[in-house]
Amino acid sequence: MRRLVAWLCVGALAGCAAPRLPPGATPDAATGASTAAFSAFEQQYRDRASTAQRQGHLADAAVAWEVLTVLRPESREYRDALAETRRQINVAVAERLPRAAQAQRRGDLESATQAYLGVLALQPDSLPAADALRSIERERVKRQQLGRLSRLTLARRGNEAMSPNDKVASAGADRNELEHAAILARQGEIDSAIGLLERRIAADRNDRAARNMLADLYERKADDVLAARDTPGAIALLEKSLRLDASDARVAERLKQLRAAAAQKAVDAKRR
Repeated sequence: MRRLVAWLCVGALAGCAAPRLPPGATPDAATGASTAAFSAFEQQYRDRASTAQRQGHLADAAVAWEVLTVLRPESREYRDALAETRRQINVAVAERLPRAAQAQRRGDLESATQAYLGVLALQPDSLPAADALRSIERERVKRQQLGRLSRLTLARRGNEAMSPNDKVASAGADRNELEHAAILARQGEIDSAIGLLERRIAADRNDRAARNMLADLYERKADDVLAARDTPGAIALLEKSLRLDASDARVAERLKQLRAAAAQKAVDAKRR
């Protein structure tokens, strides 16, 4: 990509450095104008490379030096400057990648993210950094989902009317079914978890923990349905979620936005 940028810059220069001769102008005058434009372009990139180098913007400096090496391939100065800049980049990347990986291993995802972004700022085509950032994002989403499901699993329905023995048995059954649903959801078996919770709520519509968990799973499934461009299906799932937990303002806002988008789409279709 950097080499492509370099060639494009030189190509642009070639177009600028060959001006159309005005009436009465001599070829020597045109040649002088082209040389001046060429020199100005070269000086511009020399200044850009030097400034970026001083400021520690090594990736920008490398691009500028590469443009200059394409411009003057015979220049030892430019080749050496490019090689030195790339060496500095490699040294910095070699130092930062292990620190980023260490932060990721200890679970400090924020520090790891910043460190990997620093690597990409130096070396935009770094596959290890890009892969690690994707892994961190998956881990962050997983943590968020597990946290929500864990909080719901710990919830217990009010059962003051039961006898002590009934309370113990019921609490154990509740915990097992809710934990089973949570495990299914963590494994990505959303439909199975939803089916289990729907059967549970059909038997006891006052089970607050099951209702809250099911509402969350309906919302989660809506994201998957939206990814498949099924807006009506996502709307139906969010409506189910809101019926179970009418206090969730975030779901209500998402549902409002999807309905508005669907209505606008229908209007646009009629106009066509």
